Amino acid sequence: MVDAEYAQRLAQEVDRYRTVSDVHDLPDIFHYWAERYLMPKLHAVGIQSLDDFYSEPVLDFCRENSSDTIRVASLGSGNGDTEARLAQRVLAAGQQNFEVTCVEINASMQARAFENARGVGAEQRLRFDARDLNSWTADCRYHVVMASHSLHHVVELEHLFREVRSSLVDDGYFLVNDMVGRNGHQRWPEALSLIQLLWRSAPARYKYNRQLLVLDDEYVNRDYSMEGFEGIRAQDVLPLLLRTFFPDRFISFGNLTSVLTDRGYGHNFDPNSDEDRAFIDRVAQLDDLAIDLGVIKPTQLIASFRTKPVEPRFFGNRAPDFSVRDPDVEVALDSEWTRLQADLAGVRAEHARMLSSKSWRYTLPMRALLVASKRAYGRLNRVARRH
Repeated sequence: MVDAEYAQRLAQEVDRYRTVSDVHDLPDIFHYWAERYLMPKLHAVGIQSLDDFYSEPVLDFCRENSSDTIRVASLGSGNGDTEARLAQRVLAAGQQNFEVTCVEINASMQARAFENARGVGAEQRLRFDARDLNSWTADCRYHVVMASHSLHHVVELEHLFREVRSSLVDDGYFLVNDMVGRNGHQRWPEALSLIQLLWRSAPARYKYNRQLLVLDDEYVNRDYSMEGFEGIRAQDVLPLLLRTFFPDRFISFGNLTSVLTDRGYGHNFDPNSDEDRAFIDRVAQLDDLAIDLGVIKPTQLIASFRTKPVEPRFFGNRAPDFSVRDPDVEVALDSEWTRLQADLAGVRAEHARMLSSKSWRYTLPMRALLVASKRAYGRLNRVARRH
């Protein structure tokens, strides 16, 4: 990326977040989905909450090294609300021997971060470093480095990860909560195909994009990296993390549901509505099934990483390597649909043979079941043909 383009994108990025006082202001339906489908995955690897995810390693270091200052760096700390809560929790646990460095280039966000820290009485435990993550170098050794939804804004990931690794103490942690899907938060072809099928059956009121103020009759696979650094190298985050660090606790999740529960369309759903909850539940269940089968890959990640090998803990079969979507692998959707249609044809032929059998008078209940099954396959075949 040439200097002029980089400078323009940086200015766009700073301007975009200049007045955003709450970057975590997500639709209510997101919180419904997260409580029902994300939290059990976190609990499965011993993470009770996101605040615990960040604070537990810091508290452990503080208690085990009471005569040392435990140093934490937060990369792309934004408004510092997560960092203020972290400091508040550690102080509330009776620990004073820590310092959190908030690395954030946006001066407006840094100012809000200081006010957030002061609001919880933690301003003495936070210091502020107004530097660009793309050229950041550590000025000390850190026990914990954290990055909350900042890595997908970084161009120089290789440099940043090398710097993080070299700055961590031997038993240190790199704590990551971020987007790891396709660049610009686009869907890969296999996920896009499912989204488009869902879109055809969704009511029109679910399709209004509240951010862009436009009704998307057809789902638009927008590339949000065209301005600023939004998702600029999102698809490289996870492969580079696994190349540079060793995963510890590892939760990968979300793809189809991320489209519907985020700021664009999420405000169209009312978690108090039975119909809206049922729709999100069906999509979430499809999402989990498709991810677990390897049909689509997760687009979000909450994970801790170490500088030395450890035995990773992950949810179900979603091991770190399993969660990576190789951008060089083309999924042959047309041939998949061809195989599906061939399978359906075989099922129809088998059903026809059984329906014509003379033994039907002895198996009348089974006949009703198979007729219903045939109709269901017919509906699926029509969906396949529309694709």
